[in-house]
Amino acid sequence: MRAAASFAVSLGLGLAAAPARADNPPITDRNYAIDLYDGVAIGNTTMIAMGGAGAALINGTAGALINASAIGVRPTTDRDAWSADYHLDLLTGRYSSDYDNNGVVAPETGGAELLTGGLGLRIGDWATAVTVTTQAAPLPGASPALTARATRGRIVVARYFDGPALAVGAAIQVAAFSVSDPGARLFEVTGTGLALGATWLPHGDNLRLGAALDLAIQGGQVTTAACDPMSCRGFILPGEVEAPARIVIGAAYRIAPTAWNQTVATPFRDEHALTLAADLVITGATANGYGLEGFGDGVLQRSGRSAALSARGGAEVEWLPGRLRLRGGAYWEPGRFDGVPGRLHGTVGVEVGGIDFTLFGPRRLRFTLTADLAARYRNLGASIGFWH
Repeated sequence: MRAAASFAVSLGLGLAAAPARADNPPITDRNYAIDLYDGVAIGNTTMIAMGGAGAALINGTAGALINASAIGVRPTTDRDAWSADYHLDLLTGRYSSDYDNNGVVAPETGGAELLTGGLGLRIGDWATAVTVTTQAAPLPGASPALTARATRGRIVVARYFDGPALAVGAAIQVAAFSVSDPGARLFEVTGTGLALGATWLPHGDNLRLGAALDLAIQGGQVTTAACDPMSCRGFILPGEVEAPARIVIGAAYRIAPTAWNQTVATPFRDEHALTLAADLVITGATANGYGLEGFGDGVLQRSGRSAALSARGGAEVEWLPGRLRLRGGAYWEPGRFDGVPGRLHGTVGVEVGGIDFTLFGPRRLRFTLTADLAARYRNLGASIGFWH
């Protein structure tokens, strides 16, 4: 069983801003789609501290957020016939000045707050998990004030095949999106999609490879019961909402006295180790897509005109076996909006092992601090959970 509970605070750096929204045309009809896109690293503290790289590295329910096969990869210390796993992470970016990198600096109260959790069960070589991610953010500049909320739920099934040392998984993803003002909900939309993943971890080796595919989620018709879609409290509602398709290819390599991909007889692998991880993330284009904050301001800010490419990488050093791990990394957040360049993120993290105790087997507390820094974006995290 694994627990992860993290708290993160984001502070915008307030560096130079980009084009004013006045350069964008006003919304005059419903022939546009809201582009639901996340360019920053979202996951547990390990993944964020290692530059957002996790497709081949992060296991369990936290890993299932990026790779559906992750729930089927056993920790190397897991020798039981069955095991359970869960995680809980909270990210708050309410003080960011440009959380989504749309080039418009807003008051430092407009960042998103995100909560993700999961519960998983493995029996033999089969594993299943349910994960939920919900994200809420005010729309700066909107009058009346608006709040957008996106919720994604995944039902994941995975299986590990011992012969080829391969874990494969599939997930059904359901997404719901809504925009509300203080009085009522303006509109809502739901959609479903399919996610696939695989992780190869050759026996007795130190290399792991991972790949994941999320198909696009097209919400289709926007529904509202509160008002006329062409004049809903002063807003012209979008025709649809779309979460773009995503492909992730990742690799991880561990250098230590013992080979990585083997089951060990001890409850912890307390040894000096260096782990390297890298991901390549390709996010598809969104036809006729526009930014959410532009909608709140009554303008069309083009988003997702072309595919976005993000390179991510990081390293972890177990400096004091069983007691101290240091992490660092970097990733490129590509520009998604017309005329707005991407930005480089630097990430760091430290994990300290604490008290050993027994609770359904040997356990060790761990405390983690994490930081993700970029122009107009700062994500500081702290978590407490179990050492793995």
